[in-house]
Amino acid sequence: MNPMIVRRVLWPLIALFIGGMLTAGCQQLVLLVPEENLAATPPAEENVATSPITASLEIPSLVDLSDVPAVGSPPVQLQIPALAIDVPVVPMTWDVAVVDGERTTRWVTPEDAAGWAVNSAGAGALGNVVIAGHQARGAAVFEAIALGELEVGQQILLTDETGFTASYQVATISEPIPLIGASEEERALAAAYMAPTTDARLTLITGWPSATTTHRIFVVAVLAPDTAE
Repeated sequence: MNPMIVRRVLWPLIALFIGGMLTAGCQQLVLLVPEENLAATPPAEENVATSPITASLEIPSLVDLSDVPAVGSPPVQLQIPALAIDVPVVPMTWDVAVVDGERTTRWVTPEDAAGWAVNSAGAGALGNVVIAGHQARGAAVFEAIALGELEVGQQILLTDETGFTASYQVATISEPIPLIGASEEERALAAAYMAPTTDARLTLITGWPSATTTHRIFVVAVLAPDTAE
């Protein structure tokens, strides 16, 4: 991923993005796009302008970023040893639908696995690896996160299709962000969590609370020095 694509879109586009995302349930991440741009391509990664909100998500790296590859392979397995989580990761599919009278391109999170946003970073590479999972549907792969069992400092292992395993350390866990009635600041914050970055991080997304979905939780983990060779 080219880090120069980060932080260059105006805030109105952020509102457009989150407005679409908040219309979906836990099973979908929605991105509104102009009708003339609808094509058989995944929803574009959202770019977020520099602001106090994006600055608040800047997290010190634990590794020398000059040693981190610019491109990684697709992740296929995610483990959180402290929570006994060991789940497959599959590319998220997308579809085109009409939401509130507007045609949208939307991610569809898998029922029995975690879903990788195919236009986000690869495992162990520079950028933001974005992975979503249900907490209340199907296998509920991220239920433990919704229950508050994940803690800052815990390890997340992400294995790619070549067998390479990248180790990440949980740096921050967001407060639940409402799907309905979110403030402008909350919508901007949700967009910032999903935006491309110039560091090497992993962002997990799930619904909250554990039995239904009124909010979303974002977990940010940074690449750790003990990443396996």
